Amino acid sequence: MTTNPEEKALLADAYQVKRENQQWNPADTTAAIQRGLAKARIKRSGRTVRIKWITAVLITALAAGWFLLGPLGSYGQEQATYTEPVTHWGVLEPFRDLLTSDMDRATITSTLNNGYVQLVDRTVTSGIYQFTVNAVMADENRITVLYTARTDASQEIYSIVNTKMTDARTGYVLDNGNIGGGHFSNDKHTIYGRKTIERNRNKPLPEQVNLQFQLSSFVPDVVGSLEKGEKERKYKYSKKMNLSFALDPKFSIPKTEIINVNRTFTVGGYEVMLSEVEVSPLVTRVRLVYEPDQEIDYKTKLLISEVVQPIEIVTTSKGGKQTNLSTIFGRGTEDGMMYTFSSNLLDNPESMVLKLRGKTGKVYDDLQEAKNDELGIKIK
Repeated sequence: MTTNPEEKALLADAYQVKRENQQWNPADTTAAIQRGLAKARIKRSGRTVRIKWITAVLITALAAGWFLLGPLGSYGQEQATYTEPVTHWGVLEPFRDLLTSDMDRATITSTLNNGYVQLVDRTVTSGIYQFTVNAVMADENRITVLYTARTDASQEIYSIVNTKMTDARTGYVLDNGNIGGGHFSNDKHTIYGRKTIERNRNKPLPEQVNLQFQLSSFVPDVVGSLEKGEKERKYKYSKKMNLSFALDPKFSIPKTEIINVNRTFTVGGYEVMLSEVEVSPLVTRVRLVYEPDQEIDYKTKLLISEVVQPIEIVTTSKGGKQTNLSTIFGRGTEDGMMYTFSSNLLDNPESMVLKLRGKTGKVYDDLQEAKNDELGIKIK
């Protein structure tokens, strides 16, 4: 589908919204985002995906009960001039350290490098607690918030808890309990973190959202005793805090792309089909069908889930740069599983390969041996 002049105008206008108030290079932001979205419009054909055996423990847990689901749309076919991604994240540079431990690090890196971000910089305070929404990214499937939480010298900051996001205008709950994230501390009184909210892409992107939460902390050197005489920290919680902010209309433009793969492979004696892959700027979802065209019961599906162990998706972008998209979580479907991975769609990957653990139950002495046994299924 070719982008018409009206859509081009909408794209340009949307990216201009509040740009003057953002501490980001406007030229880099617009060019990078348009590059990412336009190149994603190129016709998709073959596909590849790959996954590391180290995450086998996580996938085993998923097979025991965590299962995932989701779809994607499509772009047009307009080419754009390639521009190098930014190498400095400006006021968001402190969040680079988060990537050392964040399962969604590939997504955060891709969105920030390509300027697919809205600076918010709004703060709310309650007693000794202070919370700032630094930035937000969104698409049809997710809303991701980068935040800073602080407490005063009397207590040490711990985490953000009891989080809920709603449409500020209608009160509709966006996360439905499916919310996750991570954080790191650069001192005892400050943490930088990410919260990701799953959203229903059949619902329009809210114009404004309200984030409700509490902050937790603990008093240094104040501990309680467990039944066995062990010590535990005494945690304290802030009052419920609320912070509202608008979402940039540019986040409603990218549509989820659905890649019909339909490739069948055998693992652990079972036949499995990589049915389709959904891709958007913030998430990649992979649908697997177990024993296609056959009736299987729930017990058999669980047995296959224990054998099918996705590790990661490996993408290759222009210049041969490879990116590993980590497995985040998964959920059962009627006929198999749907797994969620991070995304680097805005980097315009030219190929994608799903990696699975090739031999179940085998104990490896070194990483290279495990990698040699990995099963790679091409997505594109």
